[in-house]
Amino acid sequence: MKKLLSLFFYFTHQICFAQQVPIGQWRTHLPYHQALSVTEDLGNIFCATTGGLFSLDKATNELKKWSTIDNLSGVNTRIINYNLTTSQLFIAYQNSKIDILANEDIFKINDIFSRQGLGNKSINAITFKNQFAYLSMGFGVVVYDLARKEVKDTYFIGPNGSSTAVLEIAILDDVILAITSNGILENNINNPQINNANTWVQHSNNQNYPNSTPLSIATFNGFVYGLFAGGVYKYNKNNWQLTPIFSPNVKRLKVSNGFLLSIADFRLITYNNQENIVKNIQDTSQFSQLNDGLVAINGDIYLADGIKGLIKVTANNQFINIKPNGPNTNAVQNLNFINNQLVLSPGTISQVLAPSFNFDGFSVFQNEEWKSYDKQIPNFTPVRDIVNSTNDPEKNTFYLNSYFNGLIEFNPENIFRIYNQNNSSLQTTIGDAASIRTNGVALDKNKNVWVTQYGVQRPLSKKTPDGQWNSFFFSNVISSPSVNLTGLLLDFDDYKWMPIRNDGVIVFDGSVSRKLGFNLNNGGLPGSNVNCLALDREGAVWIGTNQGVAVAFNTNEVFRGANVEIPNIVDGQFLRPLLASENINCIAVDRANRKWIGTNNGVWLFSADGSQQISFFNQNNSPLIDNNIISIAIDANTGEVFIGTASGIISYRGDATAPVSKMSKITVFPNPVRPDFNGTIGIRGLSENVTVKITDINGSLVYQTNAFGGQANWNGKLKNGDRVASGVYLVLVVNQDGSDTAVSKILFVK
Repeated sequence: MKKLLSLFFYFTHQICFAQQVPIGQWRTHLPYHQALSVTEDLGNIFCATTGGLFSLDKATNELKKWSTIDNLSGVNTRIINYNLTTSQLFIAYQNSKIDILANEDIFKINDIFSRQGLGNKSINAITFKNQFAYLSMGFGVVVYDLARKEVKDTYFIGPNGSSTAVLEIAILDDVILAITSNGILENNINNPQINNANTWVQHSNNQNYPNSTPLSIATFNGFVYGLFAGGVYKYNKNNWQLTPIFSPNVKRLKVSNGFLLSIADFRLITYNNQENIVKNIQDTSQFSQLNDGLVAINGDIYLADGIKGLIKVTANNQFINIKPNGPNTNAVQNLNFINNQLVLSPGTISQVLAPSFNFDGFSVFQNEEWKSYDKQIPNFTPVRDIVNSTNDPEKNTFYLNSYFNGLIEFNPENIFRIYNQNNSSLQTTIGDAASIRTNGVALDKNKNVWVTQYGVQRPLSKKTPDGQWNSFFFSNVISSPSVNLTGLLLDFDDYKWMPIRNDGVIVFDGSVSRKLGFNLNNGGLPGSNVNCLALDREGAVWIGTNQGVAVAFNTNEVFRGANVEIPNIVDGQFLRPLLASENINCIAVDRANRKWIGTNNGVWLFSADGSQQISFFNQNNSPLIDNNIISIAIDANTGEVFIGTASGIISYRGDATAPVSKMSKITVFPNPVRPDFNGTIGIRGLSENVTVKITDINGSLVYQTNAFGGQANWNGKLKNGDRVASGVYLVLVVNQDGSDTAVSKILFVK
């Protein structure tokens, strides 16, 4: 009887490291359950997923996530294969970029990605012949020399040398066969005219060629085996022969460590040289979307499943699930950090602001672990497009905006409730009665739940603590019967700020409303559309538009007719409007009141008033996995900045944390400081605006700084740039009036 072992590989040292990610360092938060491809070297199993690459050390069972942090080209992997001749891992990406990994050294190949005019540049398969990688491309064949690290040749083998998609290649001795839309084409790899399409010979009936569509080919035991719609055939000496290999529902053939594998969504069969079945693995409770398989050197079988991730099948038929922890999707619509947990809302909204078909539910990151709530949970089966969230910490209850179903109230312990037109003041969308497009939710000081909708007459609803609902309309500022709100922000006075698609922002104090528009007579907003809102620590509302940023520094003045202000950045001796040429997708505020701003071109960090640029991150100067930034959320306790991109989530350990009201115990990390550490030392647990002095054991001043929020930082160096000598250093902290002090020590070791 088969035994299920659901093992998720968490390692204590990895978790401890994650809890103390050094300042200025990055880590990814990606899904690894959609496995696409699997291969091995002598010591590791490598698995490519929609969330990136990871490896399993076969000796220690240690998992390692590979990403842009390790200098890879991306995380959107497609196919991997290991070349034994050169001891290199070949990594192909969805966007046609290629990485070669050898002993943790990475060589990037962008020839195909960068070249224009090739048409479909998808990499469909990788076939090795000694040091050469033959790439089955969407336009033809590319031959890459792994030893010389260069493209050796390109074959356009369509009619008259045109582009044609090549699905897969098999090589038997000097004969190369390629599956194309025109059937199987053959040539000799030593033919000096091989890049001439007319020298490629199409297989035909006089070779007993199967009268059906070829799907996959592989070289095994001196033959080329071909999977056709009508069965599995083998080819040698110019002749195709039908084999007894089982073909129904099979989508791929593969050779692995002396076995021929037939791969179907729900089944993997291994065959020996006599075409006899060695192992037949099928169990839909364990896998049902199989994309790849591998027979390891030690005989274990690894399955790359599109739902369950990487699965190890042992000799006694135990199934072991292997994947790094992560959310269930790389889709991001909104990130919200509240009540010591990060909530990912991944729902999809189309360019015309219509709902999509995202059934990924939502995910929560807490205590260094991701947990997802999606269609695998029966209550969430009908729920689509969760796009925003908030949390009531007293009740441990989530309120989730579904852009199709309405408002979801969810407590993991005992509550699941959908509010729609039948049990609340929410309304169906005008012109689309099947949807209730909620997109903003917030709790006010009195625990009322406020909800915004898109495309209804009364777009703002309120749920009181006793469960009563009522809705609001704004006919004094919006004449259209259909109001297209796109979000919601509550400020310190519980005023409701609500962006309107291509029409500015409505501000509502509970009885009076005003619309801020795009000209100096009615608000002075830049651009033509408001994308996002953020509330800073001083009560100002920051407004991100498609042409830069605006700020309402005094929100009360809005109802007295005041316009917003355009913050200016100091550029030498000049001032210029902050990011006026950028589409502002999101704004987040850290505990030093600095502004993290996400655009289509990366992430900026600005000073509290926006006048000084502190940092800028994009794919060229950092491990950022995508320049298209969708949402940013910040853990105030640690300073970790979670950046939601078009390719998933990556986080950066910032240097500003939440201040404490009274200092009791301050934390210095890392401590002790090892000789190989060259990063930033953090001093956390400080009250606001304190002065931090670092002295040697004799009391001589080494460094002095002020805290950002609740944290101060030091690079461990003297003023002249030299690293301090080994020994003990004192950390002396005092607030402005001397009423709150703290002391700690830092040990530098040789």
